Amino acid sequence: AIRMKQEIGVETMMHLTCTNMLPEKVTTALTKCKESGIDNILALRGDPPKGQEKWQAVEGGFECALDLIRFIRKEHGDHFCIGIAGYPEAHPDNIVDDEAQFAENYERELAYLKSKVDAGGEVIVTQLFYDCDIFLKFVSDCRRVGINVPIVPGIMPIQNYGGFKRMTGFCKTKVPSEISTQLEAIKDDDVAVKKYGIHLGTEMCRKLIANGTPGLHMYSLNQDKAVVQILRNLGLVPEELGDVQKNPTIAIADKEGETQKEAATAQ
Repeated sequence: AIRMKQEIGVETMMHLTCTNMLPEKVTTALTKCKESGIDNILALRGDPPKGQEKWQAVEGGFECALDLIRFIRKEHGDHFCIGIAGYPEAHPDNIVDDEAQFAENYERELAYLKSKVDAGGEVIVTQLFYDCDIFLKFVSDCRRVGINVPIVPGIMPIQNYGGFKRMTGFCKTKVPSEISTQLEAIKDDDVAVKKYGIHLGTEMCRKLIANGTPGLHMYSLNQDKAVVQILRNLGLVPEELGDVQKNPTIAIADKEGETQKEAATAQ
């Protein structure tokens, strides 16, 4: 995060988890952030350590992301912009087959999400999804319970069939039948899969932007070409990367402004 901020000049958001983290370690990390000009923190509970099936807090550590958010606000006031995680389809641990139980779990998650916002979370970044309508319903449900901060959709372009199946299985992500059908027909052709992933990602982003999403969070998994092509398709970065827009969110806002001006002129 420090290198991206200081050497590349890109505004960054450092991911900070509760996994194996004592308050002293968090204090050290946040102090380094301040010294380096990093003002954005994504506060997460985190995944279990490698080799451990269930997440457990270390003795004297944080029990959940809410504890971490409260600690940051207590120690540093409003210095940091705090991002938090949201789950349009619910956290995998709470996704169950029983519809009544799932509905209860989902509402409980919304209440917990609101508690994170009330504690100081300023922007929600979501888990990946492949059904835009589920994300849009999630935004509506958040507004229903009084969550009014920006909600940024998490987009993970399909890079290869095996990785897609592993990730959606791990996250219990719902995959629309038309996407499954398209992928099954080309699953042994890596080039075709990646091409389809770029097309799908582009169309998803277009729908989300048209519905007012304030930005896009792209899960690249260190494979940037598909992400860059999607952003090019959306007109958010130019063909020549030397002039790449540092913050595509600004480009989204600019495009919305242009559309509003065109509409006003047309009227």
